[in-house]
Order: sequence, then structure tokens, then C-alpha cells
Amino acid sequence: MKINSNRETLIKGIQTIQAGVSSKTGTIPILQNFLMETEDKGLKVVFTDLEMAIKHHIPVEIKGEGSITVPIKKFMEIVQNLGEDSAVNIAVDESNRISILSGKSRFKLGGAPKNDYPVIPDLDESNSFKVPAKLLAEMINSTIFSASTEDDRHFLNGLLWKYDKDLFSLVATDGRRLAIASSKKVKAKKEFKVIVPSKILGELARFIKGAGVKDAEEVTVGLSSNQIGFKIGKTVFISRLVEGNFPAYEQIIPKSHDMEIVINAEKLMAVTKRAAICSNERSGAVKYTFKPGALVVNSASQSMDFEDEVEIDYKGKEFQISFNPKFVMDILKSAGEGEITAEFTSPATPALVRVKGREDLVYIVMPLRTQ
Repeated sequence: MKINSNRETLIKGIQTIQAGVSSKTGTIPILQNFLMETEDKGLKVVFTDLEMAIKHHIPVEIKGEGSITVPIKKFMEIVQNLGEDSAVNIAVDESNRISILSGKSRFKLGGAPKNDYPVIPDLDESNSFKVPAKLLAEMINSTIFSASTEDDRHFLNGLLWKYDKDLFSLVATDGRRLAIASSKKVKAKKEFKVIVPSKILGELARFIKGAGVKDAEEVTVGLSSNQIGFKIGKTVFISRLVEGNFPAYEQIIPKSHDMEIVINAEKLMAVTKRAAICSNERSGAVKYTFKPGALVVNSASQSMDFEDEVEIDYKGKEFQISFNPKFVMDILKSAGEGEITAEFTSPATPALVRVKGREDLVYIVMPLRTQ
């Protein structure tokens, strides 16, 4: 196997597959390697941690066909430290030694044959459907922060993907907050309900954002009984699905409310950030008091306290509710500079938040009990 490339192309290509793979690969030596194989006038590179895999195509000049698995950390270290403008020539001999030549620098590295590497399943396109890439990245980024990162209830460590009555939805919850993004722009062949690990969705959204994907580009989503695959151009993401039953989240969506407040997301973000500085690290609560014409924001910890006031258009009776400031800021990040509408019933029941102009998004946040 012989290939010629430039340094930047190689670095970018390997970074695409390297990003999402966990540190759990340490227990199985071959998982410290990535597979590199000549294919389709270029180089196919594959990396897996057995839970998810990423395949990517790098355009390089092929001088001799073949395949090899290469220690990913050492390979990246070598390529990143080569001269910026020099061409990179890579050759593999019969004893699986990889030689990397650039300018006057020559490295030799031990590899392992392709047969030692786990077989990565292909995308199952028999039951596939397409989603506009930018829409999918937006739906993921609008919900993923509400998924759990704790392992005890593993089914909360993923996002529910649901297609029901022509409506495609992504749902995330950690038991204390809930985010739902929906779209009617997606048409699947049949209804489905699966839990997809957050990790692969985070990588997919990052790739769509960073790869300069065009507005019209689509992601092909392939579903089978225990795995999901995403294909965009010549890049494929494959992951196992999460087993378990996702909570019956529809039941906690408030059906009615007693008060509704419209507020500028940017102003609320600024005051919540300030309040978060003084709230307790772990159980930190920020108190929001709505009065006619004003929102008063308070927080306190053992050594600090904070108060600020924001002008709002509110004419109702005084109402006080407390939230984890991180949960509030995560929603406001999604809202950007626009306005949000918050619906409340009581200081002890979930609040419903909508982003103005984004009817496809719904957020529910549980308030905190404060003494």
C-alpha cells in the first residue's frame, strides 16, 4: 500500500473519526488503532470503540492498494508535527510496518493487519429515510443538553427518536427537565420509536457544523433492530441503539397554565449568568420573582448573595419560582437573541418554555424547592 497526501487533509480526515471514540478502548489493544484502506480513489479510514464507529473518506493519491490498522494517537502525533507545506508519503511493507516520509523526516511505525480489526456493519438502507442535514443538527443541538450524563438509568443517556403520525421528534430528558424538537419536513417509510446514544448524535451534529455542509445536503438514516447509521456524503456514523423504555414524557407536559410571561432571552441570560456566580455549586438555585413591570432575580450561597432587576411587561400578581440556573441558561442558549414565553401554574409545578418563532421546540423545567 502506498499513498501520497498533504498534511492538512490527513489531519482533518483522522480528526473526523477520532473525535467520538471513548477512552474505554484501552482494554482491547486493537481498538487503539484505526483502519486505513484504499478505496474509491482515496483512503477509507475507520475507528470504533465497539459501541459506535465512524467511517470517513479522505481524498489522497493512491500509488499502491492495500489496508493496515495504525495506532491512532502516535500516527496523529507524527502527522501533526511534520513540516506544514511538505507532502506526506505513506507506505506499508509486508511485515505491516508503516513508513511515513515528509521532506527529510522519516518515521517507521508498527501496524496490524485488517483481519485483526472488528468488522464494522454497513448502513442498513432497507429501512432508511432522509433528513436535511442542517435541520437534523439544529434539532440535536436544541435538545441534547437535556439528556442525562449519568449511567444509572442508561435509557436517559440517549435521545428518543420518534416518527408518529407524520411528525418526526427528538426528545431528551434527565428526569428534571425535558426538551422536544419536532419537524414535519421528514418522511419515513414507517413509524418508529428508538433511543439513540447522545454521544453519536453530538459527533454527528459537530461534523455537520464543521464540515461546511451545504444547505440542501441530506443525511441518510438507516435503522435496524439494534443499530442506527447516518450517512452524509462519504462519511458514515454507526451506533448501537440504547435498550430500555423511554419515560412517558407526554404525561408531564402541562396542559394548562395560570400565567404567561414574555421576556427577552438575552437579558434573562445575562442576569441568570450573574446570579449563577453566587448560587451554591451543587444545589444552586436562582430565585425569580415576577412583580408588575419587573423581574427580580436573587441567589445566595454561604459566602455570597446577589440581587438584580429586569424590566418586563407583566401585570399579574406577584409570583416566585426557583430554578437550577444551568437549566435556564441551556434553554436560553437555544433561543439566542429572541424572546421566550414562559408558562407557569405554581412554584412547585413544571414550567413550560417556548422560543418565539420556533413552534417546533418545547422545553419543560422542574422548579427547585427552596426554604
